[in-house]
Amino acid sequence: MAVTAGLSLLMLILLAVAAQKLPVYVEIGRTLKLNPNYTKAITMLTWKHKGNIIAEYIKDSVPLEYLGDLKGRTNVDLSTGVLTISNVNQSDSGEFTVEINHKTLPVSFIVAGIRKLDGYPVEVSVRPKGCSSLTSKNCTLVCGGQFQGAEPVQYFWKTGKTEQWKEGNKTFSISFTKNTKRFSDYTCKVKNPISEKQSKPFQSARGDETSVV
Repeated sequence: MAVTAGLSLLMLILLAVAAQKLPVYVEIGRTLKLNPNYTKAITMLTWKHKGNIIAEYIKDSVPLEYLGDLKGRTNVDLSTGVLTISNVNQSDSGEFTVEINHKTLPVSFIVAGIRKLDGYPVEVSVRPKGCSSLTSKNCTLVCGGQFQGAEPVQYFWKTGKTEQWKEGNKTFSISFTKNTKRFSDYTCKVKNPISEKQSKPFQSARGDETSVV
């Protein structure tokens, strides 16, 4: 009995490990391809989006049929099972699953339609407004504004012209000291899964050395 229970638990663990949810990011307006990597002959196939059937096929019974909101932009290659969706929009985001030959494959695709960062302003601003060594001991730099529609995004900062990029947060705190001989410039970069964009250098007040808090 204990052996049987142990084997059942092992099977559940193996199934959990085998099941994969793959994140897929695609630019709005572009073409999406989802490949189930199936190599055997396909006699039955069902693709689903958010649980709803969008493509169905049964050999010698049901010819390949496209259904739902994606109809007209969907194509399935019956030799490979690859699903292609043209002119992707944000409403196409969500989970895609596929059943082939009466077995739901242990991989699903978590699709997100996002935009490139080209059209979003990326500039370094300072808080509070006008903050400098003349007005405060500490200032906060902010990288860009809102990136709705282009998320998820990551932020990177670089101090000076020779230092390497370092991943950080949207904000970057600096402190001013009095015994200084130089000033620094700060550059930020925003990156999402399909693009990246960086700001022009922002210069701290001349005559003051800054250090990262």
